[in-house]
Amino acid sequence: MMKKTDTLPLLTFLVVTLSLVGCGGAQQDYGGFSRSINGDIGSGYNNSIANNYGGNREGGTTAVSRGSYAKIEGSFQLKDVKGDPFDFEQNAVVVTLKKSDGGKVDIPAFYDGNNNWKVRYTPMGTGKISVEKVKHNNEIAHEERLEPKDWTVSGEPEAGFVRIDKGDKSRFIFDNGSRYYPLGHNVAWKSNNQPDVPEILKKMGSSGENWARIWMNHWDGKNLDWSADKAKKIAPGQIDLDTAKKWDSIVEAAGKSSIYFQLTLQHHGQFSSQKGYKYSNNNNANWEDNPWNVKNGGFLQNPEDFFTDIKARKLTKRKLYYIMARWGYSPNILAWELFNEVEGTDAGSGKQWQDIAMWHREMSLFLRQFDGYHHLITTSARPGVPADSPIWETVDYTQTHIYPSDILSSLLTQPTTEIGKKLEKPHFIGEFGESNLSDTEGHVLHKGLWASIMNSPTGSAMYWDWDAVEKGNRYGEFQQVRNFLDASSLPNQGDLVSAQLPMESSQKADLRFAPGEGWTTAKQNEFVVSSSGVVSGIQSFPSFLQGAAHREMTPKPLTLQVSYASAGKVEVKIGQVSAVGGTVVVKCAGKETTKEFTKDTTAEEKALTLDVPAGAQTITIENPGKDWVVIRQIVLVNYAPALADYARIGKEYAAAWLYHRGNLDSKGEVASTTGRINLMGLKKGKYKATWWDVTGGKSIDNADLTVDKEKEALWLSTPPIARDVALYVVREGRTDSKKKGKNSENARGAGRDKQGAK
Repeated sequence: MMKKTDTLPLLTFLVVTLSLVGCGGAQQDYGGFSRSINGDIGSGYNNSIANNYGGNREGGTTAVSRGSYAKIEGSFQLKDVKGDPFDFEQNAVVVTLKKSDGGKVDIPAFYDGNNNWKVRYTPMGTGKISVEKVKHNNEIAHEERLEPKDWTVSGEPEAGFVRIDKGDKSRFIFDNGSRYYPLGHNVAWKSNNQPDVPEILKKMGSSGENWARIWMNHWDGKNLDWSADKAKKIAPGQIDLDTAKKWDSIVEAAGKSSIYFQLTLQHHGQFSSQKGYKYSNNNNANWEDNPWNVKNGGFLQNPEDFFTDIKARKLTKRKLYYIMARWGYSPNILAWELFNEVEGTDAGSGKQWQDIAMWHREMSLFLRQFDGYHHLITTSARPGVPADSPIWETVDYTQTHIYPSDILSSLLTQPTTEIGKKLEKPHFIGEFGESNLSDTEGHVLHKGLWASIMNSPTGSAMYWDWDAVEKGNRYGEFQQVRNFLDASSLPNQGDLVSAQLPMESSQKADLRFAPGEGWTTAKQNEFVVSSSGVVSGIQSFPSFLQGAAHREMTPKPLTLQVSYASAGKVEVKIGQVSAVGGTVVVKCAGKETTKEFTKDTTAEEKALTLDVPAGAQTITIENPGKDWVVIRQIVLVNYAPALADYARIGKEYAAAWLYHRGNLDSKGEVASTTGRINLMGLKKGKYKATWWDVTGGKSIDNADLTVDKEKEALWLSTPPIARDVALYVVREGRTDSKKKGKNSENARGAGRDKQGAK
């Protein structure tokens, strides 16, 4: 947990920022990013920092965009460029475009090799656009072979760029007002024997997905300044143009497939050594191969220096400028992701959070200065980095990565500050998967998708293992969720509360759950397990049950207050075990069972079982051993109703995912059961309830409901449920005017084939 003293004072930030602008900051004029494009699209979508950089359009009108049109692109040659063409401080090349309404916009050009320069621009309106002039370091340039010199933009606009909804800061919206609700999975790099990224993006778009996350990593040739070929040296500050062309194809593929992706600019391995995480021997360390390492002819003595070294920060900005000039035109770049799991760097392991936070502030400010399209900015971290960490302060939305023992328990977690206050920013799970990445049957994928759309107003949880999706051909999982989102209009509903609604069923089943946090200190150790199967707060308890080595992190036993209708059992299943081993003791009603574990304990031996008498009882689970063990699952045998749910409900709308606790992960044919769900809090009126087949992608039953009194407890009977179904309930007479934003599907490829620039 970060101490309050680790938070950077605002005054310190301001003083240091002013001293940094000479490294590519606001005091010099390098081109149109900082000045003109936002005159087209309007400012202030994302946050107050962006509002500080207004447009300088000459003539025309300044209006908020209602969408965007296909990019226009021109090329020319400059033969008198001296010095480094990739250094925007030495060579700022800017193209002034004139529009039919008289307005002008300056667009930075980018170097593409052999004296060739290109410019790319996304128009926000129709009409003729022509090149008025090309400038080199604010002087008129004498370009050659300028092609083309003008374009005519026509047709219907696309949805535009993704913004934060100013009316609901937990959600996204497009320029044209339609809703963007992210649904997708990671496709960070090309894996062996798997399709390349553009091909996977095509499959994703065809399956109803609209989100992806792609890394600028070196091992598959996607890092602009770090080659996968060790024999190929790229000098610091230079750009590998073959890699840039690969990114051209990725960005184009995303546009054709209506995928909006996070471009992950840095990853933790680049600046981590074998020091590793505090609790792991494997942190994907790549520092030994990093070209900026002095051992490889670079200039950084240690990986931690990346965040503070003046040259490193300057060269990082140079790369960011090139990225914005070449691909900033694309609405399909959802966000610039500054880092993947920055806590995994050596600086993160060393708790150098002030340095990391300052780097995030500096790079965020630079992006906001020079990105005239105002793409969103984010970064990522796994659980353990608190929501009030200063690294989150200058990003537009937050995301966490989870690989829990029990995905359903973990998805109940929402980011809060140390004092429990929720962040006023969108948040979703940027990575999730099986704790050991062995989701062979796709059960974790299925549960994670359906539970998360019923838990997050921002977007679905994003599956990490794209290899598993490809090998198992699990794209249909996303299509089924998309079908439900479109039919139910769930993404468009505002003012909904996430809840586990009361359920009754004709059968009981085992209640399975697990702590939802990772390597963190327990803030609460006692939890009530209701007879309905809700274990409120268990998602915040660490899955690492500490022994003597870190007793301060779990100083008290995990305590469960239970109430069995008849005598039963509790089973505790253990996952990972530390190198020196640990011991688990389970106690209840004066009885106990104990087992010692080592890292070599087999999976079959990692379980403890204890009888539990009927009635109210206290179960404790503790580790008096040497070091940690991971609690993989706790099972209360035959304890709760067989049916459970995750839901989002408001005054005139409700949606839910209902599942059979005992059958959800079963193979083959299973027996179904029925029950009732309590739709609490609906307003007086008539409603239509639609039951949905989550595998067939269609409605299976309908019911007319009436709420006669305000806050009446409305019980709705379920159809037979073998594994899981979904439900949505809509009040009759509810109009679209009460919904914020249009269906996100309206934005998918809108006008993609109907517009053009000639």
